[in-house]
Amino acid sequence: MKRVALFLPDGVGIRNYLFSQLITKLVEQQAEVVLIASLSTKAIREAESVHGMKFEVVRLPEYKEGIREKFYRELENISRLRHFLRKLKNPTLISDHEWRRLTKYKGAAWWFYYIIRFISNFTVNYSVIKRINNKYQKMVGKSPFLNDFKSMVKDIAPDVILCTHQRALTTSPLFEAARLLGVKTVTAIYSWDNLPKARLAFRADKYLVWSDYMKDELLFYYPEIESEKVAVTGTPQFEFYRRDDLLLSREEFCRDYGFDPKHPIVCYSGGDRLTSPYDQDYLNDLADALKSLPENETVQILFRRCPVDWSKRFEPVLAKHRDIITVVDPLWAHEKDEADKWSLTYPLFADVKLLVNVARHCDLVYNVGSTMAHDYSMFDKPACYINYNPENANSGYSVQKIYNYQHFKSMPSPDAVIWINSKEEIALKVMEAVKNPGKVAPDRKAWLEKIILHPVSEASENIVKVLLN
Repeated sequence: MKRVALFLPDGVGIRNYLFSQLITKLVEQQAEVVLIASLSTKAIREAESVHGMKFEVVRLPEYKEGIREKFYRELENISRLRHFLRKLKNPTLISDHEWRRLTKYKGAAWWFYYIIRFISNFTVNYSVIKRINNKYQKMVGKSPFLNDFKSMVKDIAPDVILCTHQRALTTSPLFEAARLLGVKTVTAIYSWDNLPKARLAFRADKYLVWSDYMKDELLFYYPEIESEKVAVTGTPQFEFYRRDDLLLSREEFCRDYGFDPKHPIVCYSGGDRLTSPYDQDYLNDLADALKSLPENETVQILFRRCPVDWSKRFEPVLAKHRDIITVVDPLWAHEKDEADKWSLTYPLFADVKLLVNVARHCDLVYNVGSTMAHDYSMFDKPACYINYNPENANSGYSVQKIYNYQHFKSMPSPDAVIWINSKEEIALKVMEAVKNPGKVAPDRKAWLEKIILHPVSEASENIVKVLLN
């Protein structure tokens, strides 16, 4: 009987892995499952209620990254971005990284990142980048916290450890301890946009990716990783859309959330304040446009905010347009009153069911470049991507820059989504989409199949095979 330890560094990992069929499939194969957790007991209990079982839970030891570890990790990150900026000629690879460092920090921290940024001008050679990574790994191996991680791994005695997010810093000492003790390590690439951002903080024996496209990306951005270490498994978060037991009828959904089943529903899916600071303005534009339609062409708006954005910025718009916008909030719990941090936020299983039914019963999703385009494609629903700057945007904002991000290069064609290029286009394009969904964004399914391995319902089973073999 094999022991599998799952490390869940954030709440999204609970939804994507712990709520999925992965646990069920592991138990069916007689595996023992241990959770290495840094989240609250409430989050674990939520997962236990989903599966009707009690988990063996081990708390992660304390870890504080040393200054030298942080130096080499940050230097590798920006050096890698500069290296691939030169290869790909895409300035978005590094522009946001530098802007956030310059605006987020002050004092000594600002100078720390300024010095790293300066040094990185001379460390863009890939052989140098690999040496920087080796330095970082050595610093982790010398961490005063490493012995605590080794003790924990010895106590658990797992055959394999799976980390559900490749960027979690606390995984570095965990995987180093596992390596020293001869325990196999596996990490999943968290999202389809992560690899171009140089967000692989540590190394593992095996890497789980969503698709062949993502495997090629991983080998391109990290050529030192051998191809056989990368397993194309898909990702469990899309399995939920294939579960009939989670689906509501349209009548049930509309009754529960206050919609008229006879009229189309557009979902405005909000982003976080950093990524999409003008969401409230775009939502207002959408509502204004749809309210201008004739009475016989009524379209309803379902507003679902980002789970980590509980700010008041939408309140004036929601009050102004309460006759057309219905708020359906995500069902997430927040730790320590920190509702704006992904690491302290986790979903309830009820939100999984809610999200599945929102995607099923809304006629399209409308937002700024969200991954939700793929979620709606699961029900063959189109996505509208907002592609104009609001009138009150500051001079540093450009929505067009977002669509130059490297992960959008994966689109088979611009026809994977509907582009909203101005306020004046909104009503016409939305009505065209709800009336003739088969004639708009014809490449949306091709994009989905490129990004995510099909059939999507086999992702958990594929991961189990990797973990147990």
